[in-house]
Parts: sequence; C-alpha cells; structure tokens
Amino acid sequence: MQLFSRVMITLIVSLLVSQVKADPLRLVYPNFPPYTYASDEQPAAGNFLVDKIMQVLEQPYKMAPVPNYKRALSDVQYGVADGFFFASQNSQRDAIAEFSKPIVYNNWSWFFRYDSYFDPDANNFKTDVKVASIEGTNTLRWLNTHHFKVVGKQKNVAKLAQLLFDLKRIDAAFLSADVFKSSHVHPNLVSGEYIEVVQRSAPFGIYISKAYLEKHPGFMQDLNRAISEVQNKYLDNTYSLSGLKRNTD
Repeated sequence: MQLFSRVMITLIVSLLVSQVKADPLRLVYPNFPPYTYASDEQPAAGNFLVDKIMQVLEQPYKMAPVPNYKRALSDVQYGVADGFFFASQNSQRDAIAEFSKPIVYNNWSWFFRYDSYFDPDANNFKTDVKVASIEGTNTLRWLNTHHFKVVGKQKNVAKLAQLLFDLKRIDAAFLSADVFKSSHVHPNLVSGEYIEVVQRSAPFGIYISKAYLEKHPGFMQDLNRAISEVQNKYLDNTYSLSGLKRNTD
C-alpha cells in the first residue's frame, strides 16, 4: 500500500511539473539596444541568451517588446507578464519580482564632449554639472537618488546625444556604456568623439514576478542553474557583450 502511495505521489508531481512547463512563461523586454530589440534577422544579445536559457529549462515561453522599463515593470505588476529582461536590480522592482542570477554585466558611464570634460569625483560635480539619462532606466533613478543636477530625461539615445553634442544643454550623459557606444544615431557616436568615464558596473538579469514564483516553487533555482549553463557555453569570463559567442553548436 505504501509503495502504491509513493507511486501515485510521484505520478502526480510529474504531471504537475509537466503542466508547469506546458504553460508558456510570458516575458517582456524594453527596446534597449544593444541588449534587447526586436529583429527578424539576428536577435539582440539579451533575446538570444534568454532563448538559450529557456531551451535549457525546456520551458515554453512568449516574449514581446514594450517601449521601456517602466512599462515592463507595470506589465509584471498587473499580471500582463510573468517577467522581464534584461534588467538591473533596484528596490522598486524587488517589491514585485525576484531578480535572477546575473547574466551579463553592464558599465554605467559618464559621456562628455571632448571640449568640456568634468571630473565626476570633484566636489562641485553634483551641484554644478548638468546631466541627463534615459527615461525609465536605473541610471536615471541612480542620478536622482544621489542628488545630481538632472536637467532632463530623454526617450532614447538619439535625443540624449542631440542634447549633449548639438544643443549643449547638458554637460554629461549618464547611461549604459554599451547602449551609448553601439548606437549610430549621431555622428559623434559613429566616430567615437566623446570622453567616457566608467562610474560603476551593474549586473543584468531576468526579473520573475513573485506571483508567478508562488505558483511555481523551485522555478528560480532551476532558472539560475540554466543561466550558469548558458554562461559557460556562450560567454567568456568577462560576462559582457564583447564576450558573446553565438556559434557554439
């Protein structure tokens, strides 16, 4: 009788696990090149890596683009999505979702015009230097939290570059280095005519809603194991976009 009970329990658990994997995981991602973007030709690094992670998990999933991180968080908060990527960690996001193991690392950098460099470590930098970042990002949140002189928030890199190089309404742009440097929306970005100062390095990962994790216990542990496997296969030891290896099969 005990053997029969154990067999039945095992069968029920197996059926429940199969049902979990049969339900697609609903993921959203912001338009945040070069980490994430929609493309029929070649997926962005973030889309590529998340797809490989889900393959390791054998987890069906759906992914859809959203305009920005603010919308991604809102979709998770109101149950429209189960998670979003690539994201760095903050307390606002932690309140409604759990952050995975870091997948790649992203430098947050200051960008200046060649003719107007300012020292970010100077005593008067926060009070005198006019700065800006992109709306809905952790870099903008960090500027405001640390009381820099934020004079504007922009919707994309093109508008931020115009504000810095052409209109000269700000003294520095502060954002993800890969995002800024890989964009070709302004002549200065194409030619590399700027000064970069790295402020900090931030990990990028996947946020999964707490509501989803309550219904799927053990999912985050499985996700983190899958992330490790994909990192070992597709990234070098820098865990950066420059170390991405797409062709490993």
